[in-house]
Amino acid sequence: MKHLSPAMALVVALSAGVLSTPAFAARAAESGPGITADVVAPLAVPTDSVLLSAGKTGILSRTGTGGTAVHRWTRLADGVTTALPAGSYWGSAGTDLVVSRQGAVFTLTDMSGATEPVVLDTSAFNTDATPYVVDRVVGRSLLMTATVNGATEFHLVSLDEDGKAADRKVGLPDGSRPWFSYSSGPDSLAVSYGEPIQNGYYRGRLSTVDVATGALTASHYFLPEALHTAIAVTPNHLTWVLDPYGSNPRLQVLSRATDAPVATTPLLPQETRDLTAHQVGDWVALVKPGGGTAISPHPYTPLTARPLDGGTDVPLLDHAGSVAYSPDGSLLVLGGTLAQGEGLYRIAPDPVTGKPAATLLRTFGRPTALTVVKQALPPTGTFDFDRAGGKLKASWALSRFNARTTLTLTHTASGRTVKLVQEPREGVTVHSLTWDGMYKDGLPAFNGAYTWTMTGVPANGIGQAVERRGSFTLTRTPRPHDFNDNGSPDVLAVDRNGALSAYDIRQVWGLQAHEEPYELEIGGGWNAYDRILAAGNLGGARNGDTVARDKTGVLWLYEGKSSHKTPFAPRARIGGGWNTYDQLAAGSDVTGDGRPDLLAADKTGVLWLYRSTGDIKAPFAARKKIGAGWGAYNQLTATGNLAGGTAGDLVARGKDGVLWLYLGKGDGTFAPRTRIGGGWGGFRNLIGIGDVNGDGRNDLLAEDLAANRDDTVLRLYHGTGQWNAPFAPAQSRDIEQRANIGRLF
Repeated sequence: MKHLSPAMALVVALSAGVLSTPAFAARAAESGPGITADVVAPLAVPTDSVLLSAGKTGILSRTGTGGTAVHRWTRLADGVTTALPAGSYWGSAGTDLVVSRQGAVFTLTDMSGATEPVVLDTSAFNTDATPYVVDRVVGRSLLMTATVNGATEFHLVSLDEDGKAADRKVGLPDGSRPWFSYSSGPDSLAVSYGEPIQNGYYRGRLSTVDVATGALTASHYFLPEALHTAIAVTPNHLTWVLDPYGSNPRLQVLSRATDAPVATTPLLPQETRDLTAHQVGDWVALVKPGGGTAISPHPYTPLTARPLDGGTDVPLLDHAGSVAYSPDGSLLVLGGTLAQGEGLYRIAPDPVTGKPAATLLRTFGRPTALTVVKQALPPTGTFDFDRAGGKLKASWALSRFNARTTLTLTHTASGRTVKLVQEPREGVTVHSLTWDGMYKDGLPAFNGAYTWTMTGVPANGIGQAVERRGSFTLTRTPRPHDFNDNGSPDVLAVDRNGALSAYDIRQVWGLQAHEEPYELEIGGGWNAYDRILAAGNLGGARNGDTVARDKTGVLWLYEGKSSHKTPFAPRARIGGGWNTYDQLAAGSDVTGDGRPDLLAADKTGVLWLYRSTGDIKAPFAARKKIGAGWGAYNQLTATGNLAGGTAGDLVARGKDGVLWLYLGKGDGTFAPRTRIGGGWGGFRNLIGIGDVNGDGRNDLLAEDLAANRDDTVLRLYHGTGQWNAPFAPAQSRDIEQRANIGRLF
């Protein structure tokens, strides 16, 4: 036998050195159901570690896989953790042995320091022609799968009395196919395999193995479909799960002495995949590992113990990531409870009751329950959506990634809700949600009072949700042609029965062909008017107003109320005699005083200015003549500021279809006209709709009732801000006509 000096053993096993760990402040752990308290200190391994083995003095754990794997040894006495050099490592169940590999040479290191490291050189038989691969370590023997003459075999390899590697083939019947292996301690080994019978068929067997000789000591008939992850072998019992993927899965415990079932108890159908079983005393612990980081609930996420002879399950942990047998037959588990949090637990029979109980040995210092670590919640008070850049943002950092965050915003007056959801993403604990101010149907959200609820729900079903609540008042800068107070321009439509409705143009432009926009039904009787104009804010309030001329020539004012239900107050009479005018245009501030004015061209072609007074009871001053010759136009449209100046502008369509731009000078007059282009005669109406896309420039909406068609073609011309080319090329939208829809304004 080749021995290494203590110094060399330290280099081989611990060359990475002891990790820097804080001084452990011992504290008493809280107790919970099925849990006892021990003195614990922080566990200095990453929280995603996998427990590989547990000995008398320490545990072997791993993070990562393959070439990125990091192995660590943690002493149970003081919690000191050592990162091992890069490489492959195996633990030996129930011992302090750790096996490392260099090619075909393996080193067995007793991490307790009680014995010297031992080198096991397998190169004499472990060759490229007959490769041996470690399956597990049992005591001081390596269980390896060997490929010999194309067949796979189980072999036990250890040192003989001469210090050389001894290779013992496990005594499976000739032609058998090795499947899996199981061990709960240094003298415990069982293997499952397919035993050939005839015509290429195999029957499943589960056999215990004498580790010293490789001989089979007992064999049991084994269903191949039994769940290989849920097989436990102890000196007196075998435990397995039968029919795991069928309609009648069940946990069966057999006596190793008689092969007779001790107990068979039911399991939940369709839920046993990846279930594991470990015996502890006269109980079997069941769990589906990984529940702590799962993104969906599972009935076997909690670690529970079931009596071997049947009976009531005892809950132990809320989840378990990995389980290892300890030398005394207890279980060490990396898992968590809502009462005590994440850490290393021992599962052992209570000396008084005999029932298994969980004892927290060391904590990760992290709760199992979902908690909020840091938060930037939605606003309170008045929230100016424009100043916030058209975004409402909320975020929080949670204690674990596998949670689903939902932010629900509810408009108090209308009851409309918005739900923003962030699904779990591995490794992402900061959940950030951004609302663009739109409802689900594409309608820009109404201003006004909102309540909000931000909820984080554990995706794995462990523990309660976290929740925050609040309220705010949403506000925006008032915009022309916005009648339902959502910061977006609306088009007014009067149907053939005289009913007035409003449709949000931003929503209309975002819908698919088969989707219908939200209709704000305002009221009936509007077929009494031959002109309806969005006049802008006439009375100094934040709301846009509307004027309408009836067929007798009386002009009426509908004061805006900024309501998503009733956008206008009852009408007020402005005055009569307005039927002398052939064209009316409202909504542009042409006088430069910040108030929208009204322009009227009479039937002789004279254009008149009605300056806004700011008094809602008498909204217009006496008319002032601007000039003659306006009879050449068949439509005047007030567009607001198109070219970046301070005054509002006007577009005029000639009877030949040419559209002209009149830039407002701010004194009630206009600069000489500029030709925009021809071909505008095919539109039934031109509407100064305001800023549809939110770029700060006013747009123009054109309505074209296409010949021999049942739909209305709307063309939206976005403003460019350039006086010599004020509109970008048109964007078209076909709107399916309802049978009774009439005029648009």
